[in-house]
Amino acid sequence: MLGKRFCKYICLLALPALLFACREEVSYVERSVVASVGDVHLYKDEVDIVYAQQGRGADSVAFMQNYVERWVIETLFYEKAKENVVSTAEIDKMVENYRTSLIQNLYQDRLITQQLLPGISDAEVQAFYEKERALFELTEPYIKGFCVRLPLKAPKTREVRNCFLRKGQEDLEKLEKICSENGYFCQFFMEEWMPFEDLAHKMPLTEQQLMDRLLKKNTIEFNEGKFTYFVCADSILKRNDSKPLEMVSNEIRELLLNSKKAKFIKEVKRSLYEDALKSGWAILY
Repeated sequence: MLGKRFCKYICLLALPALLFACREEVSYVERSVVASVGDVHLYKDEVDIVYAQQGRGADSVAFMQNYVERWVIETLFYEKAKENVVSTAEIDKMVENYRTSLIQNLYQDRLITQQLLPGISDAEVQAFYEKERALFELTEPYIKGFCVRLPLKAPKTREVRNCFLRKGQEDLEKLEKICSENGYFCQFFMEEWMPFEDLAHKMPLTEQQLMDRLLKKNTIEFNEGKFTYFVCADSILKRNDSKPLEMVSNEIRELLLNSKKAKFIKEVKRSLYEDALKSGWAILY
């Protein structure tokens, strides 16, 4: 009986040491160094984390080699810079200024998200456009319409011409089908403005020649070289015309939103200033 109690006593005394030893063995993981510059080390697990975040799909060996090389170069350059920059007062000031600006910007973004009513109405966009139309002057012409090019005397020329001239929804769908089945070039740009220059590049005419023809008649057909061309201009905007609202609405909306944000933050700062003076927290001497 005494022997059993003694054995139990010895086991209890040894247990903490065994647990400690086990804990040390489990928690100890030797980190693999892949590069060093002086006493600064880059570990493989650090590179693995970067690869998981940025290198997906890339060759892991090549990624590691490039990353390690860049790390060594940047670390060497940093160490050399520290040797040659004796006074750090200016750097400390720059860091503090950056930190101040970063905190202010983060707080500003949070205020805008939490308190500023989102969005700009269509009425606001329209009103700004009407008032500041002169700001939106075109520097190049634009066009809406469609064009077709097919080989000279192609078997489907008559059908293409009929669809082209009628221009109904069913006609345009048929035209697109004919072009697709026969390998004819066809491009529709009736829903969005295309730079006129882009259209002219598809034609054997200069930009001015094409413009002159379309201004006289908005549907033209002509033969040039080995091809027959059909061009329809639903709308044309000439150089120095005002951009239509649909072309600039997103730009205006962004401009008005930024203006509203700036005004909101200015009011917040002014209110903060006046409250601080009133409460005595801020004092002007």
